[in-house]
Amino acid sequence: MPKISVDHPAGEALRRTMRKTMRALAQDLEQARTGKTVHPARRRLKLARSLLRLMKPSLGSEVFQQENQALRTAAHALAALRLTEAMSEAIAKLKAATGDAEADQVVFAALEAAARELRADVVSPEETGRRIETALASIEELRPRIADWPLPKRDMRLFVQGMRACFAKARRLLREGLEREETPLLHEARKSVIHHLHHIELLSPLWPKLFKVWAGELQELREDLGDLNDLDDLSDEFARPDSPFAAIAQKDRALALIDRRRKSILARIANETGHLFAEEPKNFAARIDALWRHLAA
Repeated sequence: MPKISVDHPAGEALRRTMRKTMRALAQDLEQARTGKTVHPARRRLKLARSLLRLMKPSLGSEVFQQENQALRTAAHALAALRLTEAMSEAIAKLKAATGDAEADQVVFAALEAAARELRADVVSPEETGRRIETALASIEELRPRIADWPLPKRDMRLFVQGMRACFAKARRLLREGLEREETPLLHEARKSVIHHLHHIELLSPLWPKLFKVWAGELQELREDLGDLNDLDDLSDEFARPDSPFAAIAQKDRALALIDRRRKSILARIANETGHLFAEEPKNFAARIDALWRHLAA
C-alpha cells in the first residue's frame, strides 16, 4: 500500500500516488492475461477508486464522474472472474469454520464440485481474455488524463473533505445495516470501509504507530464484511435455477451452515464498528486535518 510522500505538496504527492497505482494496475492485468488470478488487479482497482474519492472535492463533479466511470467499467469487466474465485474461497472458509465433522464432508464435497462447475461455465479462456482486455483499455484511456487533474498543491482541506465523506458514509451504513439487520446495507458499507482503510494507510506517516493499529483493525472489519458478502453470493446461487448449486442434494444443510457462519460474522462486525466509527465525522476530519498540517509544516 502506497503512503503519502512528505517530500512533495499534498496535491502532487497524491497525483504521483495515483500514477504509480495505475501503472501497477496495468501490470496486474498483464499478469492476469497469462492465467494468473485477477484478484491483485481488483484490489488495485479498489485502491484507485479510494484515491479518486479522496480527491473528489478537488476534481469537481464532471472530472470525478468521468474517471470513476472508467474505473467502474474496468471493475465490472473483472467482476464475474472474481466471483467464481470468491465462491471457492467462501466454501473453504465455511469448511474451516465448521470443522471436520464427518457428517458434513459430503456437503462440502458437493459445494466444491458445484464451484468448479460454475467456474467452468462462467470463465472460458476466451471470455477471460475479453474481459481483461476491456479492463485494460479503460485503464489505459484514463492514465494520460491524470496529469491534467485540477489538484491544489498545498491546500489539503479538500482532501480532508474527501476522507470525511467516506468515513461518514461508512459509519452511517454500518450503523443502519446493523440496527435494521439488513445485509445489503452492510454490503454497500463495505465499499466505503475499504475507501476509509486505504485513506488511513495512505496517511500512516502522520502518526505511524497509531495508524498501523488503526489500519489493522479496519482490515479485520473489511475482511469480515467481505466474507459476509461472499456468503450471501453463495446463498444466492442456491436460488438461481441454472446454477450448479441449485441441484445439490444437501442444500438445506449447506444453507444452515452458511446461516450459522453469517451470524458469527455479524457479531464481529458489530463489535468492530462500535469503536472504529464511534467518532463524529466532523471530529474525525478535524483530527486528520491537524495531523496533516503538522506533517506538512
